[in-house]
Amino acid sequence: MAFKDDPAENGTEAGTGLGRGIFDCDGAHQSPRKNDYERVFQSGMVVLDTNVLLNLYRSNARTRQDTLAVLTKLRDRLWVPHQVLTEFWRNREQKSVRHHHSTKAKETSAALERVRRSASDAVDRWVKDVRLKHDEGVTQRINESLSALTETVEELQGIIDGQAERDALEGTAETHSDPVLVELEPLLSGRIGEPLPTDEYDKAVQTAQKRADEEIPPGYEDFKTKPAERAAGDYLLWLQLLQEAQRRTCDVLLVTGDVKKDWWQQRDGDIPARPRAELVVELREQADVRLYMLTPAELLTWAEQLLEGLHVDKDSVDDLEQLRGADRDDDELDEGWSQQSLDAFIEQLVARYPAHAKVIVAAAANGGFVDRNTVYDLAGYSPDRQLKGFTRPVSTVARELEDLGVLSGEEPFLLHTIYGSLTEPSWASGFRIPDETIPLLRESFEGGQLWPAFSKGGAESDEEDKASERDES
Repeated sequence: MAFKDDPAENGTEAGTGLGRGIFDCDGAHQSPRKNDYERVFQSGMVVLDTNVLLNLYRSNARTRQDTLAVLTKLRDRLWVPHQVLTEFWRNREQKSVRHHHSTKAKETSAALERVRRSASDAVDRWVKDVRLKHDEGVTQRINESLSALTETVEELQGIIDGQAERDALEGTAETHSDPVLVELEPLLSGRIGEPLPTDEYDKAVQTAQKRADEEIPPGYEDFKTKPAERAAGDYLLWLQLLQEAQRRTCDVLLVTGDVKKDWWQQRDGDIPARPRAELVVELREQADVRLYMLTPAELLTWAEQLLEGLHVDKDSVDDLEQLRGADRDDDELDEGWSQQSLDAFIEQLVARYPAHAKVIVAAAANGGFVDRNTVYDLAGYSPDRQLKGFTRPVSTVARELEDLGVLSGEEPFLLHTIYGSLTEPSWASGFRIPDETIPLLRESFEGGQLWPAFSKGGAESDEEDKASERDES
């Protein structure tokens, strides 16, 4: 994309100095001033990204109240692209959104418990290594200290759980009682854009891919990690914004917690962030209007300065700044396995159900599938033992880790039964793990004690069994 101040684009020769100024680049590099925000608050279009809406669930009551107060003051200026509505409903029911506070509390409590257990295990190993087992004086002091550590951890967990209960948002299970939806429904009524027609949508996804190949913002970062249709989300939002700006012919303020470099010219020292110059130029070229961008925290700060009768608690601004980590990518919240969660899961299996840990790791070594005979060999089962219910311990560990907050509950089930051997169609012919876990398991276990001697070599049986795959009920 060429800038309008490019001499080749404008038919003028460089160096003539005719009619040029230092900011003659559609204002793409100018820092916005107070009167710019004042003007867009009064007569512009304030566009909300998905994370602004989802943060109403993640925030505490004070921050939620301040955010809604600001949005209510700007009500006549608000507009929401239909892509944002799509992403909002896609992500609203995630535990990390509706149950943000309890999810974070469980994660923190689980982390504290891991530290306590790790400290206890380390001390136990030390006592054995230095042969202090029979020194009653030392072991008594150690036990007293470990008991004090346990009490401290439990006290911290109690404080964290109590705060999570106070911050919890009640009534979100049903849409008619959801306090966030109750506020948003009248606020955004008539202020949400239309979806793209099917043919335009398909073309837009293709355009997003082409732009990503050339690293034209926004959204090219998402194409590095997501399938095309999901990765196109940022561009679809941007396209709908461009179309609405053309229709309204007014300046645009985009409020977003997405701080990736394909939206923002990154902050550098004391220089504040501003929109990518390419975006400013594209909006100017398409609609002849100016683009401004603020994070949700910055919106609250400017709103308090410029809107009459509004007071914003400084803690609300700080709260939204803290939430920027959660904002990073609301089109694709973490729904799968991470290296940390998978390692924690296998650690539990090794301690309690070692045969299942061996089978899962063996499946990773074999491209995602492990056959019936290999399961018997790894588990040391007798030939007359059945495999019915073999995945139940995996379900048990998953449920327990979810309760502890180690798992989100959105991870794909780790061990699926494949049915249909040639002699007994109702028997399990083997087990499959999700494709996404294979590189994670290789990263953690390849070459280690759990890693089997064989390498991937069961491709034939793997492909034969794919056709008959179904989940174990």
